[in-house]
Amino acid sequence: MSILQERFSTLPQKVRDTIWKFTEIYKREGFECFLVGGSCRDLLLGEMPYDFDYATNCPLHVSRKLFKKVISIGASHGTLIISFYGFHFEITRFRKDVSTDGRKAVIAFSDSIEEDQKRRDLRLNALAYDVVEDRLVDSQNALDDFKEKKIRFVGNAEDRIKEDHLRALRYGRLISKLLPLGFSYDPDEMQAVIRIFDSRFLSIERIYDEFGKILAPGLKDNQFLNDYLPKLNIFKQFFPDPETAGKVMERIVETGSHLPLAFQYHKTHTIAETSTVLKLSRENKRLILLLKEFSEQDLSDNTILKSLLSKAEFIDINALLIAINDLIGVDVTRHVLDIIKKGQPYRVKDLALQGNDLQELGIKGRGIGLMINLLLNAVWAQPQLNSKEQLLRLAADLKEKMRDSNPDAGD
Repeated sequence: MSILQERFSTLPQKVRDTIWKFTEIYKREGFECFLVGGSCRDLLLGEMPYDFDYATNCPLHVSRKLFKKVISIGASHGTLIISFYGFHFEITRFRKDVSTDGRKAVIAFSDSIEEDQKRRDLRLNALAYDVVEDRLVDSQNALDDFKEKKIRFVGNAEDRIKEDHLRALRYGRLISKLLPLGFSYDPDEMQAVIRIFDSRFLSIERIYDEFGKILAPGLKDNQFLNDYLPKLNIFKQFFPDPETAGKVMERIVETGSHLPLAFQYHKTHTIAETSTVLKLSRENKRLILLLKEFSEQDLSDNTILKSLLSKAEFIDINALLIAINDLIGVDVTRHVLDIIKKGQPYRVKDLALQGNDLQELGIKGRGIGLMINLLLNAVWAQPQLNSKEQLLRLAADLKEKMRDSNPDAGD
């Protein structure tokens, strides 16, 4: 029994059965089918893989015939996503690089798993395992690295980075994950990566996506990330001012969030561009817009803080407090909790009257919305005013003042 078969046997029965059946379908048709990449590495580490990726010599058109539910995203690169018994497996035909430009590769299909392994970035990611035959292909000596607890590149580190500069970030992500498990890296390879890496070869979308993976919950060495990532000078092409580029990285590392990148990017781009390029969720889009509006205001002023909270009605309060701290650098948690605990009004629905109450004063149309906002501003400063009687009295006074300055006010 190989070490991978031993680790594979510890997976839940349903997972083992599904992977076996999936592999067997290809084997029955005369094709090779291997688990590859991170799934093999995680099995070696005794971890449950996050997902299972495969490599095969089966042409894509045959794979489409073998399975009922096939998603062709990535087909131009030889990759299909196959839905199988509740799992989504990514399977890629064996490939070899024809040419690379630091950003993407021109590939050709291959019939050799060993040739496919040559184009992997790190040796620990270059294992291939056939679960049906218990066959392990280790042309890049990944098992030696695992036994020695070493993190090393397939071939020359400089060549690997020149082929795709995003590998510098993936390299840092794997080191951060494995250092707490006793692994080490080659200092010469590390220096080569730092020397060769150039973010001009990468889009901000790819960088943003990779930071999401780097900062995802889980075991990692934050001290290493704090030291390594700033050395790459990743944001120099997006923020020409070196100080700004450095501060963005500093905030990302300090906060463990990649939102500081989106926040800074939005300062020179529309929210539509920022949202599209960085694929922001609806909530993160709201956060970025809201905090940009209040970034230069004094949030220690309760009236301003309540104004912010009133506009954040559809944002999770915990996410908001974290974002204010991460993006603006102000901790307002205690002040916000105090407002909530004391039941101080800060939203329209917190007011002790409604629009129809104002109609009794002869206020109608757009005047109702205007008056509601004026009353809300008043109770932000003086919460004790929030009773129906006092608000009606205040509304009547405000109506008279508005009429004196504008005869149409309140109509």
